Amino acid sequence: MSRYVAEYNVNKSDDLIKFIAEDFLTKEGFQQTVYKGENVWKKGIGAVTAPQFIKLEYGQGKVHLEAWIKSFGEHGLTGFYGALPKSELNSRVQNLVRLLTQEIPDAASVQSPSTMDGTAQPIPAPVPVAVHNPTSKATVSIITGILSIIASLYIPLAGVILGIIGISTGKVGKQSTAKGLATAGFITGIIGLVLGIVIWVLNFVLSFMLLTS
Repeated sequence: MSRYVAEYNVNKSDDLIKFIAEDFLTKEGFQQTVYKGENVWKKGIGAVTAPQFIKLEYGQGKVHLEAWIKSFGEHGLTGFYGALPKSELNSRVQNLVRLLTQEIPDAASVQSPSTMDGTAQPIPAPVPVAVHNPTSKATVSIITGILSIIASLYIPLAGVILGIIGISTGKVGKQSTAKGLATAGFITGIIGLVLGIVIWVLNFVLSFMLLTS
């Protein structure tokens, strides 16, 4: 039981590291909190799956990153126990690291826009920075949302599970450029979840009535 710990030399300013990290973590549904006296980012409350934690410390172009799930202690990114949330957290960590270590051109190498007479403007052109755009979550959301409605009619438990996935991925996907798709997935996920619960309860009640009749 231990955390995933790694150091990265990203060669970026503290402000840029802060911007990239906060943009990514916020879009992924993490919230800043204090955990055992540490300032961390947390996702989930443990009702459905183990909460995920990411801790970042940075300075002078270097990033110290820690990641773990909490379920009967702290667990890193490997091992059979908690494989699903570990896999999700590992994917998030790798995407965050990819964004933090991206190659960014020097401001001097970016051509500034020109004025009408062809001379360069005195204000430097903005340096392009890739930010998190979770469109894949929007796609997963609409697929699982639709499947949850269909599955609820035949296997209510499967519909409930798929509905939960559709809702959770839809919440993240709404932070992407595919917001409309994610919203549709979020809504269909809710419908599938409610429908699955209702049919599940009805099946239980009918079975109970048949047994007692």
